[in-house]
Parts: sequence; structure tokens; C-alpha cells
Amino acid sequence: MKVLVLNVPGLHGGYLGCYGNEWIETPHLDRLAAQGVLFDQYYADCPDAAGEQRSSWTGRYHFPASGKAPEPTAEQASSLPRLLQDQGIGFALVGGPGLSGFPEDGKIPGQEETERRCLAALEQMAGREYGLVWVDWPSLAPPWEVPEEVLDRYFAADAEEEEAEPLAPWLDPPAGALDLSDDIALERLQNTYAAAVTALDARLGGLLEELEERGLGSDLLLCVMSDRGLALGEHGVVGDGRPWLHEEVLHRVLLVRLPGDGEAGRRVFALTQPVDLLPTVLEAFGLPVPAEVHGRTLWPLVRGEAEQVRAYACAGRRLEETAEWALRTPEWGFILPESAAAAGPLRGPQLYVKPDDRWEVNNVLQHHLDLADHLEQVLRGFVEASRRPGPLQPPELRGVPGELSQGEGKPATEATSSGD
Repeated sequence: MKVLVLNVPGLHGGYLGCYGNEWIETPHLDRLAAQGVLFDQYYADCPDAAGEQRSSWTGRYHFPASGKAPEPTAEQASSLPRLLQDQGIGFALVGGPGLSGFPEDGKIPGQEETERRCLAALEQMAGREYGLVWVDWPSLAPPWEVPEEVLDRYFAADAEEEEAEPLAPWLDPPAGALDLSDDIALERLQNTYAAAVTALDARLGGLLEELEERGLGSDLLLCVMSDRGLALGEHGVVGDGRPWLHEEVLHRVLLVRLPGDGEAGRRVFALTQPVDLLPTVLEAFGLPVPAEVHGRTLWPLVRGEAEQVRAYACAGRRLEETAEWALRTPEWGFILPESAAAAGPLRGPQLYVKPDDRWEVNNVLQHHLDLADHLEQVLRGFVEASRRPGPLQPPELRGVPGELSQGEGKPATEATSSGD
């Protein structure tokens, strides 16, 4: 069996039909989800390119350093390429910056060149029984290059509003703050990104067709994922302007199609994270999982033999002197800001009801102070446990209520601003 991983940085799950979007055209990715297994709650642990790949390739959490603690390095654990190559299993990296820094030729290719290199790598492995091709697709972060015919689908003037000035695409929005009261800017931003996603979908659809035409798809386990989402104004931020760990950044895409379309149409609601990829790939190749790995194999979820592999998921992100930490359970989303220096006021902790408040509009922390304190203790304990050598021994999450009492968790128009 061969494994093909297509990693698309900045692919926002909220813009895909298979994840519930009803206005953006993504027919190829939607069909892929129908043919395979969709992971509905796949969450980043360190949403930046280097951090996420370290987690995926080592199976261990690599949270950003706190204070003066040293940054974790990839050498602290065996990496996926090394583990595979030691067993004679082929490995190829295609595309952008990898765990070691940059592609061999120092250049990050565009989509067309990435597709060509991907096909070439799979052709070279055609004679092997086992092999992994990992493709870092060009990022979906701006600036965007989108064909005019695709842009026209999202910016065509409404026939009933001929007198209104048509919206123009916003191909190069700057990273940073976005005025949420500027409805036109928000619509331009999100429609342009929607066009970029539709163009990506068409490109991936062409790649999948080429795989079938070349006979490379029969024994292929195909994984399409994102290493992080993308802030598109949902909380007044575009791109990496702030380290805020809201749903649009943390929630990642993960679609897995098995050879022969096994388990087609299954939707997995369990909490999963990048550290799970290494043990899952190793099991696919019949290899043992090192004892120091933090992740859990996803195969029991894929086969419907288990309902969860963890009780909660954690994440951390740092930009300059400011960091945020997050803990996610099926019922709650908790965010904890912190600063390494007195650089200015921080926003307060955030607590959101899941899955009802998908885009985290209504902070209900004031109603659940004891719960927030417990989640903070668990989160800090988990980060500390992840830094210790050997197997992960995470702190226990006590019984967490999944329902709010009457009168709490009001609609977005009544959201509390506590802690902001």
C-alpha cells in the first residue's frame, strides 16, 4: 500500500461543503469525503507550519516555549521519515518548507509544479510495496492568485441590484486587525477566499483524475488535510495578526480515503490531533509505534471500533511576546491568553459552548468560573506533562457538564463581553 498526504496550509474547514458550507463550490473534496472518512473534530496543537509538522512527524506535542523554557526540537524524538526509511519503506517530501527547513532546491513551487512533482514521486514508488509521499501544497493564505472565471462566480453583480456598485475581489488583504463593522470589506475578503478554495478544489480534482488515469490510485491511501486554518475576520483578525486560538484557526480539515473506498461515508466526531498521524501511518505499514509517542492510532475510529481516543485536545501558539493556550472538549472550548512581558493588556480567558457556538461568538465564562478554573489547571498540567520524556501521562479531566442551565448560553446578539 502507498500513502499520499496532501497537506494544504490555511484550508478553512468552514469553506468546504463536506464540513457544512452551503454556498461555496467544492465538488471534488465533497466527493472525496463521501468516498472516505471525514474527521469532524481534527484540531491543531501548534498552528504554524513548523510546529504542526513536528507534531505530525514525531507523534509528540511541540507546544511553544513558556517564558525562558527552550523550544522543543525535532531531534527529541524519532521522525516519521527516519522510521520509515529504517524499515526500507520509501518516503518523499514534495513542496514547501519541511521539518529540516526548505525543499532541496530551496524553492517553494506553485500548484502546477507541486502537482507535477507529486505525480513523479508516486511514479517512482510504483514498484515498491510500501511508500509515503508527503506533499506540502502551496498555502491558501493571501495573497491569492485566482482565475478570473472563478472570481466571477463570487463577484457577479446581482441582476436585481444593477444600480449597486459591484464588489471587487480583495486578493492581497494585509494581516492584522479588520473592522467588523465594515461589512463590505468582510464580504470582499471572504468571497475572495471562497474563490481561492473553489480553484483549489478544481486543481485537486484534476490531480485525483490523473492518479486514476495513471493507475496510481488502486492501492493508495489518500489523506487530504490542513496543518492550520485561517482567520478571515471572524473575530476581527486577518491571517496571523494575533495568536488567537479560535475555531477558524484551530479546526483543521482531515479526509481519508482508503483503498477500495473502504469505510466510505463514515464521519468521525472524536477529538483528533496531528500527533495521531504518525502512529496511524505506522500501523498502516504494519510497524510498531515507539513508546514515547503521544498520539493515538486513528484506525479504531476509521473502522468504527471506538468512539474516542482522547477526552480533550490542547493547543498553544506564540507570536512575539504574546501566547494563547486552548483546551477543547466535545462540550466546551476554553482559551487562555498569557504574556511573557508587560507589553500591554491582554484579553481575558474565553469559554464557549460546543458544538452550538461553532464560531465562538458568546463568551460564557462568567457563568462557569469553577469550570474555567478546572480547565485551566488541566491545560497547564497537560502542557507540562507533554514536555517530559517518555510516554505522555496527561492530567485527568473531571466530569464536565455538557449542558448549560436555563438562561445561559444566549444567542450571539446577547453575548457577554466578560474577560474581553
